[in-house]
Amino acid sequence: MPIAQHAAAAFDLAGLTRALERSDAASIVSFYDDDAEMEIIDRNRPPSAPMRLVGRPAIEAFWRDICAREMTHAVGEAISDTGRAAFVERCAYPDGCHVVSAMTLELHDGRIRRHLTVQAWDETSCG
Repeated sequence: MPIAQHAAAAFDLAGLTRALERSDAASIVSFYDDDAEMEIIDRNRPPSAPMRLVGRPAIEAFWRDICAREMTHAVGEAISDTGRAAFVERCAYPDGCHVVSAMTLELHDGRIRRHLTVQAWDETSCG
């Protein structure tokens, strides 16, 4: 008797890209598992003490804050398969500050289970 195969759900990277570029926090959060984890590393949150967010409510609060800021978002260098996705997000504030974030996602059944962001921003123009 054949063993039943569970087909992994596809991840909608194009949909996540649209949500990020439109600053649509609710749509962004809909891509995460309920128990997802997010880790952010940057100048203020080094590898020894990164920001860690656990669970959709904490991740939602983060994205609502980011999406409420006046800035543009552009996603590029994107790639995904059934288990992983990665992309670069380039953001610009009206004051000229630029931020670049490299993100990797661990996926499960088409949803984000783990999210790692490493980011850098202009030191001279960002306050």
